[in-house]
Amino acid sequence: MPGWLRAPGLCAGALSTAALWSSLLFTNVPVTGLPFSPVAQAQEPPTRPPDDPAQDILIEGLGFSKLILAVSAHEEPGGADPAAGSRFRPALQLIEKNLCWSGLFNLWRGVTRHCALGSEPSRIDMVLQLTRRDRVLAARLKDAGPEGVVLYEENLELAESVAEQAVMELVNRLSQRLTGKPGLLGSTIAFVLRQPSYAKVIVSVNTHGDQLLLLSRNREINLLPRWSPDGMALLYTMLSNQGSAVYLEDLSGEPARAASSRFLTPHGGLNSGGAFSPDGKRVALTMSPDNNADLYEVELETRTTRQLTSRQGIETQADWSPDGKRIVFVSDRTGTPQVYLLELETGEELRLTFEGTYNADPRWSPDGKSILFTRREDNRDQVYIMDAYGERLRPVTRGRFDAEQATWSPDGHQIVFSSNRTGDFKLYVVSADGSNLRRLTRTPALFEESSPTWTLRRNIPRP
Repeated sequence: MPGWLRAPGLCAGALSTAALWSSLLFTNVPVTGLPFSPVAQAQEPPTRPPDDPAQDILIEGLGFSKLILAVSAHEEPGGADPAAGSRFRPALQLIEKNLCWSGLFNLWRGVTRHCALGSEPSRIDMVLQLTRRDRVLAARLKDAGPEGVVLYEENLELAESVAEQAVMELVNRLSQRLTGKPGLLGSTIAFVLRQPSYAKVIVSVNTHGDQLLLLSRNREINLLPRWSPDGMALLYTMLSNQGSAVYLEDLSGEPARAASSRFLTPHGGLNSGGAFSPDGKRVALTMSPDNNADLYEVELETRTTRQLTSRQGIETQADWSPDGKRIVFVSDRTGTPQVYLLELETGEELRLTFEGTYNADPRWSPDGKSILFTRREDNRDQVYIMDAYGERLRPVTRGRFDAEQATWSPDGHQIVFSSNRTGDFKLYVVSADGSNLRRLTRTPALFEESSPTWTLRRNIPRP
């Protein structure tokens, strides 16, 4: 959406990254109406039929190869429960969906089309044997090698209906056993939701698009959410008649800690953005005390600030590297928004993007080797990936739709981004190897979603 930020009282619309630069200059924004109303959601996120010609988003390989998993399912003879067979297939379907959405696997010979391979693979890495007997489904994961080493096994109780939460937990345990990292299923993605005739709010859902929860509780326009490393706090920008300010909200669920929620910047000027340091003790954000928007570091315990940049122009959208030594950010010091790298120890700044007149939304990968960002090409915003020094540029999305504001899953195996391929901006998740693109949310038409941020934390308490 080109132009200024639109809000109730002006006209309805969504804030895209392309509009952020001009919108934060526009401080006199009347805000009316309630900040949120209940959202009716469909039963399942819309999925793309395999032959849908409207699919234009193509994902390049991003350095992570998924495991190829063969699924073998059968029932043991002699079961005493004649109705158990009807519960077997739904359990298999849930298991396969969650294996797929974990971001770790492509499936071979499954009972569903989730992550299904189009042709016989040249190799199979693992075999998942699922055996049902009465009310128990035994899951055994074996290496596909000649020795058939058992890597994981667990029994899943089959009640009258299969609880997806139990399946998610099973797949999370399996994922952790294989990778050493916590499983992602059921973790939380916060984002900006714009409802027709309402101000923008911060909400969250889990990895399955469920448990929609309102996180921001004010009548202002809320933008640019960012989780703390432990998922216990959320940074976001409030835009009101008084200007913009960065707010830190405690979401630990502890009343004593929640009282520490506070503004980190004054109102007015170009105060915006914000990213936590890897240890969660500092925040890098944009402030403009002298009417020039620069990056500042705020130490959260002492509230002391340190200026990080001092250039003419707007410098914003900071993101801290996983080792805490560097920050990527966006500056228009040359006349157009471009991505830069700041070495914190030396203060040296390095320009990373040179092509195009609009580059923004930089996000470090969890391993610190890659950076996602948005670039405008042929009047379309697309997501790209580059290495930590602006080299090895590769497209993540392309086509006739806009795609922007990408961020990584906490393990780096998946990417969530905003795209208008349905006409409205909605959130999509894709595996880092380019497979299994799916829509995350189930919000109705005219509801628009942007600025996702992902935390491993589950069951966020209502503020």
